[in-house]
Amino acid sequence: MAAMECFKNCCKKLIKKEKEPETEVITVRMPPAKVGMGPDGARRSIGVSEDYLLSKLPPDGREVPFVLPTFKTSYIQPRGPGPLSWDIKNGRQRLCSSMFDLSHSHMQRFDSASSDPSGASSRISSIESSLESITLSGDERVLGKVCVRLSYQEALEQVWITLVQCSDLNLPVDGVEQQKFGFKGIITMAKPIQFKSSVKECSQDGAFMETFVFTVRLQQLRCSALVLRLQAQQPRKHTVAECVLSLRQLGPHEMERWLDLSPPSKSTVCHAELHLATCFQPVNGRVQFQVLAAHNLPASSSPLTQGFFVKTEVHQLGRVLMKKKTRVMKASGGQCQWMDTFDFPLATLDHASMLSFKLYSRSSVRRKQCLGQVLLGFDCPVADAMEQWKDTMAHPEKVVKTWHRLSET
Repeated sequence: MAAMECFKNCCKKLIKKEKEPETEVITVRMPPAKVGMGPDGARRSIGVSEDYLLSKLPPDGREVPFVLPTFKTSYIQPRGPGPLSWDIKNGRQRLCSSMFDLSHSHMQRFDSASSDPSGASSRISSIESSLESITLSGDERVLGKVCVRLSYQEALEQVWITLVQCSDLNLPVDGVEQQKFGFKGIITMAKPIQFKSSVKECSQDGAFMETFVFTVRLQQLRCSALVLRLQAQQPRKHTVAECVLSLRQLGPHEMERWLDLSPPSKSTVCHAELHLATCFQPVNGRVQFQVLAAHNLPASSSPLTQGFFVKTEVHQLGRVLMKKKTRVMKASGGQCQWMDTFDFPLATLDHASMLSFKLYSRSSVRRKQCLGQVLLGFDCPVADAMEQWKDTMAHPEKVVKTWHRLSET
């Protein structure tokens, strides 16, 4: 019987031992602390001392559970029949630089599995070949030029506007033998400032040298624009040409500008400007656009609350491929700031594509109105927009920021 009881006890202990989970004990031995010589000749220990680690152990000799974490792979090399279109060294450099995001000041993680290097390479080559054939086309409807000088006296809070002269005027005479004309100036503010020049006889080149001084705050001026309208006097007073100059760079130093005179718009034109940023990221296979701000926004003619937003569309062969829009923001001092970022795949932005940035106003009763647009693309008719697009596509990873005046939709 004693032998049988001993056998049963051994079986119970064995079964109990099998049910208990085995714990892997990892013994860590601390290397001896290194000793170095300080600048004063004293002996100093380098690293963490063994006494410090021992003081962190739990009392009463209790065991410390040690759990090995589960590791997951965060990068998977995509399979492909051939090598990448750029070499490894250049690829690493472009990979690091292409992580820049217009919406953040820090680097952003790049997911290589979502990119298509070979497709991006072919599109890059097509873009480079297209850039070689780009020529900036000027406005063929320019009716002449006018020279103005502007400065701001900060001590007096005065803006000085000098109408200097006209050049190469080519105006319709409307059957009048000796036409007379003059300029009407408007500073676009909540309460516009208007002025008129003297009346001159029509000639191809005419001098004015007339100065106009107004007291206004510089902050208000920099959110406004100067509109000059050339008005014929006979048989009735009417506008035959106009030009617009942004005042955002106005300062104490006098600046001189030659402005192109164009036929007047037949509809009510908003003289607001949009600040846009673009960045071409070939490694990610995309182009980033950021709507930064707008200024010289029109004031509401009604007591209803008014907000503004920008809608971005990609047009190709008469169709709209993609649509995105910013948040609705209220204007403060005639300006709005969005800092909203949009990503567009490179495949949708070929030579036949055109991007439109339309500025809308919206009242509290949900009525919206399009105030104008900015076009970007290879076939853009505006010189500033063409320069930004050309600079963006010719210099990958470069952030290009430009102010654009709205045109008619």
